[in-house]
Amino acid sequence: MFMGQYEHSIDAKGRIIIPAKYREDLGENFVVTRGLDGCLFLYPNEEWQAFVDKLQNLPSNQNTRKLQREFLSKAMDVSLDKQGRILIPSMLRTAAALEKEVVFVGMMNRVEIWDKERLEAQELAEDDGALEDAMDELDISL
Repeated sequence: MFMGQYEHSIDAKGRIIIPAKYREDLGENFVVTRGLDGCLFLYPNEEWQAFVDKLQNLPSNQNTRKLQREFLSKAMDVSLDKQGRILIPSMLRTAAALEKEVVFVGMMNRVEIWDKERLEAQELAEDDGALEDAMDELDISL
C-alpha cells in the first residue's frame, strides 16, 4: 500500500527521482498517466491492468469512451534508470504543471505526483468541515 508524502525536484530534462519507499511496490517498470484534480498517477503494472479491466468492462457509451480516451491515450510505460529516476513525458509534465518542486503522495494502490504549489493551493482551499462532511456522507468514522 502506498502512503506518505515526499518532496523531490524535477530536472530540466523532465527526470525525477522516485522515492525509495515507493520503488519496490512500483517495480522497475510501471505506468504514468493523467490523474485527477491536476496531478499525475503512477500505477504498478498489476494495478494498472486492474484499472484497464474496469474501463474495458464499462458499457459502451460516450462517457465510457471519454474516460478511456483521457486515461489510456495519456498513459506511458516508464522504467527506472540506475539512479532511481523516470522521465516524465513533456505532455504529462504540462498537464500537471510540473515545474521544479514536486510532491509524491501515496494513495493506497497508486502514487500521485503534484506540482508543490498546486497541491498547497488545493490543500489551503479545503477545510476540516468539508472533510468531516465527506466522511459523514461516506459513513466513515474514526
